[in-house]
Amino acid sequence: MITMQPFAAGTIVAERYCVVRTLGQGGMATVYLADDLATRERVAVKVMHADLANDPEFVRRFATEARAAASLDHPNIVRVLDYGSHNGVRYIVQEYIEGNTLKEIIRRYGAIDYRLATPLLIQVGLALEHAHNREVIHRDIKPQNILITPDMVAKVTDFGIARASSTNTITLTGGVVMGSVHYFSPEQARGGQVTARSDLYSLGILYYEMLTGVLPFDGESSVAVAIKHLQEVPPAPSTIISSLPPALDRIINRAIQKNPDARYQTARELVDELDAFMVDPQGVYGVIPRSAAVWEDASTSAIGVQNAESNFRRMQEIERTYSRRRSSRFRETAIAVTVVTIAIALLAILTIYLVKRFSPPEPVDSDQKEIVLPNFQGSSMSDIVSQLESLEEAGMKIEKKFEVSETVLPDIVLRQDPESDGNVRIKPKGLTLTLYISIGKDSERVPDVVGQTSSLADITLRSQGFVVKFTTEPSDTVPKGQVIRTNPESGELVPYGATIELVYSAGPSQVLVPKITGLRYDVAIEVLTENSLLVGGESSISGKAPPANDKWIIKQSPSPNTTVSHNTLVTIVVGTAQELYNFLHPTTTPKANQTMPLVEGSTFAVAKEKLSKLGVATIRMKRWSESTTTLNPRNDSDASKIFIILQSPAPGVTFKPADGVDLIYGSEEDYHNYVDPPPPPTDPPTPPSTTSPPTTTTTTTTTSSQTDPPPPPTTTPQPEEE
Repeated sequence: MITMQPFAAGTIVAERYCVVRTLGQGGMATVYLADDLATRERVAVKVMHADLANDPEFVRRFATEARAAASLDHPNIVRVLDYGSHNGVRYIVQEYIEGNTLKEIIRRYGAIDYRLATPLLIQVGLALEHAHNREVIHRDIKPQNILITPDMVAKVTDFGIARASSTNTITLTGGVVMGSVHYFSPEQARGGQVTARSDLYSLGILYYEMLTGVLPFDGESSVAVAIKHLQEVPPAPSTIISSLPPALDRIINRAIQKNPDARYQTARELVDELDAFMVDPQGVYGVIPRSAAVWEDASTSAIGVQNAESNFRRMQEIERTYSRRRSSRFRETAIAVTVVTIAIALLAILTIYLVKRFSPPEPVDSDQKEIVLPNFQGSSMSDIVSQLESLEEAGMKIEKKFEVSETVLPDIVLRQDPESDGNVRIKPKGLTLTLYISIGKDSERVPDVVGQTSSLADITLRSQGFVVKFTTEPSDTVPKGQVIRTNPESGELVPYGATIELVYSAGPSQVLVPKITGLRYDVAIEVLTENSLLVGGESSISGKAPPANDKWIIKQSPSPNTTVSHNTLVTIVVGTAQELYNFLHPTTTPKANQTMPLVEGSTFAVAKEKLSKLGVATIRMKRWSESTTTLNPRNDSDASKIFIILQSPAPGVTFKPADGVDLIYGSEEDYHNYVDPPPPPTDPPTPPSTTSPPTTTTTTTTTSSQTDPPPPPTTTPQPEEE
């Protein structure tokens, strides 16, 4: 059993992963670069420290990380290939990423240009969106946990655990480690509830460091840094790097607000603003909701930027941003339409409220309840989200269609079908409400990416200016990773920069476990991968790891033809070809002395069956000297045509089955000639001598299946059990 750490080069972990060198060390585990002896690929093996292996709390956290990371499947998240426990060593195997951590890049080059830093942060945001959608919170976002490949792809690692205490972490009451102190949120510092917005705070701190090359909060101790997260306001990034656009100050300001309600509420919301910033750096971003902005006094704002401007000034600034994206000759018309539509929307909402407030209870018929259909014409889609959700919950189907408009701003409802003045009562179940929405002058058609891989489709959509939202869906017909559909569908006309939902296959929802026993290890792994299954752990039948070039599957669990979910872990027992053969053909226990039965006059098939039941392993066959038959005891098809003429030992004699028996054979005609010889008589054949071996020996062997390995070079073949 492996007990010493760190492991030296050449150490075998879990009888499969050969350590090459150490990559890094944390509070709970050490990460090694290793060779996968099964696939011949480089992997990163995270091995839990030996002094923590007996601590149930650390073991639980280590297992939590493995389960959380294994549940994630995203191009910007480091994949978990295997995890388990072997001989007291708990390990997680991840894909090995060539490149450097983001921290190493910042230390080496300092501040990163915002044109490069922003796309990298978008990738990290997409990874967090994927994790948050699966209810996995990272809790320790920091540049040390972001790997950057040579082609500038960001990969997030270390999901699902709270780190062990070190110089860069802080531990709260009960020993629960909440994350790296320079990057964690105020609620983590207070020991409060950690949510997805805590990760977004850490992402804002990370963005600050990427753009400026310095940490917004630093101190002589972890506690001092934690207090700064709770009380202090860092300088705006543009005061450190003067070339930064002011919009980035506001984006970071909102991301690192002390009040979680004032931050971006989802990773997608932050990614969308970063995407919009890359298109229009002069736009207005990071606007904090008024209800959240007054949560505390001015001292609680995250960055020292001016927040006291009037709402009128803010609206003017937003209107100017929209107007710059349109032709100047439509500016006055667009502003007027916006004011009118807002007034109509407010009037519609007020009307609905008054109708609901003072109207009598709605009658309920035997089928369903009637509701009032609002008038959405002139409303912004962002303002009617909750109303549309209520209609959908009531059974109504919402269909959106987009139209180009020279005069109406994007995202404004032009008309609806069925129409309503705000007083029309309908039965919503089964009814379709079609909204015709303005996309302004700038529009694009959704490209056809169905059938492409999710990565290629993502590049195709982003290259045309779209924002991509990833959604996985089990499919029994579409291969894993390929796009099933987009929403909106391909060919539809949508606003430039619109969000396209990319639905791609997560593989079959249920798969049948294939039979892999008797297969070579590398072939078995391919079969499992093709069936969307994973190796959950392996052990050796002899306790000693077989060589990679002589490794076979002896046992498996779950058993073949069991229905399981995709990505189910299959546990295997491996061994050499000899061990597989011995497992499939266990050695027959020699039997005690037996009484020789009468087999003379019987066919060889009958004689073989009688002798096999006595445990006879060797049958020495010799053709009668006067026989001219071509029948061959080695051919199973001839066994019922061959007749036994003489036998040794004689019938009734006690003998040892392990010594074997001697039989003289011939055809049926030979047997009759021997028993009732025609004239002239012939001399009977001489029984075989115990000193001279027979000239012809026939032994029976079992037939191996296609999955059996080549039979090992053993000595005495075993007779077939009938």
